[in-house]
This record gives sequence, structure tokens and C-alpha cells, in this order.
Amino acid sequence: MIATGLRGVCAAVLTPLTSDLRPDAQKAVPYYRGLLDEGCDALNVLGTTGEAMSLSVADRLAFMEAVASSGLPRAQMMVGTGASALGDAQTLTAAAFRLGFAAALIMPPFFFRDVTDDGVVRYFDQVIGAAQPPPLGIFLYNYPNMSGVRFHPELVERLMREFPGVIGGIKDSSNDTALQETLADGHADLAVFPSSEAYLTQARQADFAGCISGSVALWPKLAADVWGGEETQQKRLSALRSSLAGIPLISAVRRITAQRTNDPTWERCIPPLEPLSGDELQILQTATEGLL
Repeated sequence: MIATGLRGVCAAVLTPLTSDLRPDAQKAVPYYRGLLDEGCDALNVLGTTGEAMSLSVADRLAFMEAVASSGLPRAQMMVGTGASALGDAQTLTAAAFRLGFAAALIMPPFFFRDVTDDGVVRYFDQVIGAAQPPPLGIFLYNYPNMSGVRFHPELVERLMREFPGVIGGIKDSSNDTALQETLADGHADLAVFPSSEAYLTQARQADFAGCISGSVALWPKLAADVWGGEETQQKRLSALRSSLAGIPLISAVRRITAQRTNDPTWERCIPPLEPLSGDELQILQTATEGLL
């Protein structure tokens, strides 16, 4: 049984940025509140869509503190605390729980691509020991295309055995259905989240926990309807997600958000990411015509 409110449609949210490319909590808080009001069950703050790995630890901590003190429901929020440097991951993860977030979503240590399972377990031992997480408070972030490390079933099993009652969920950005089914079947207390709303009906039927997606923030009500059982809407939801294929996802979400809010500053992103090019804008316009 999942011990937190982290279930259903979870938006991996953008981090709005000031002109000097620092997190803008004043703009973020009402935007995040609106997503919850519009149908999102939960939010993933400072994930990949939120460009957390491009932000300094000081900026991540300050943003976490601002969001935590805003009145937003922290029981419905997880925060990304992964970092290549062990000490940074310890600091961020401890802060997440000190500030009352429901879970910390942690990518395995990256940069070194030939790490062993033993090395990953040692990393989590150090992070968990420093952070003292609440029950089921650690969520694993499986994104091997970015981290170079895969949370394969045997590694997840070992982590859950080494740290009983601590590992509460996994976000699978590889969207490996076989992996998700294996983990869900083997661990009733593990919240399994695919990372695309294109699989939301499938996730619901398989009794997964929901989805954690960067694009779901663009159509939260539709996703909520599908998660609530309106399977006939899955085709449209999948088409919307597919309309973003072939262009940088984060920049596409930023562009659409900027258009909807009539606020071009939402297109700001941190180098090396860039706003969509003219050709990419044309692809987006053509792909979304009649859908948005």
C-alpha cells in the first residue's frame, strides 16, 4: 500500500526562470496550484522537466524552501534530489524531508557509466543514512538514457531488501512495460509510474500508481478524466503526447505554456537547452493543429 498522496496524474513541472536564469518561485507557486486545481493529483518539482540538474544546489534549496512555505500541499509533491556529487544528493534529500515533501525522487549517480550494483547500493546507503527519510519516502528515478544506469529488477529488489520500508516508488522514464510489470507484480508496496500519459489507461488497468510526465501539465483535466476511467479519451491524450515527438520536449512544454499564459518568459531555459527554433516551431504548430 502506498503511504503517500503520490498517485494518479503527476505533472513533472517546469521551473520558471528569472532574467538571470534563477528559479522564480513567485511565478511557480500560482502555476503549480493551478495544475492541482485543474486535475493533477500530484506534482514532481525540480525533476528533469524542471531542469534541476542545470541549477546550483543553492538555487535548488532556495526554491524548495519557497515552495514548501507557500501553502501548497506537500503531501502531493515529490522533489528531485538526485545529483552526481554524493554530498549534494545528501544535502538536497535531507532538505526535502526537513521541508515536508512527501518523497524525494533520486536518479542513480551519473557521469561514471560503468558503475556496479554494489556502487549504486553504497551511494543510496550514504544518501539514506544522511537524509533519514520517512517510510516509503525514497522514489527511484529510472532514466538510463540520461544517467547511464538502469534500475533493473534485481537492483530494485536489492535496494528494497537493504533499506526495508524506505523505497516507496519508481518513475520509469525508459517506459519499459516489461520492467514496470515485473516490479509491480513483485512489490505490492512499490508505486510504479510510467513517464508518459500515452500509457495512462494501460497503467490504470495494470494497477500502477499513475504517470509522472512533463507534458501532462499541458492537459491535466484530460489526463485526470482518463485516469478516472474515461478510456475513450485515451486516444486523444496519446495523440497530444505524440504531437510533441521529434522536438525537444522541455522547450515544447515551455513554448505552449508561454502561449497559453501570454507570458514569453516561460520560454526561458538554462543552457545548453534552448527555446524552439523556427523549424521546430513549425513542426509543433503543424503537429498540434486541431488538437490544442
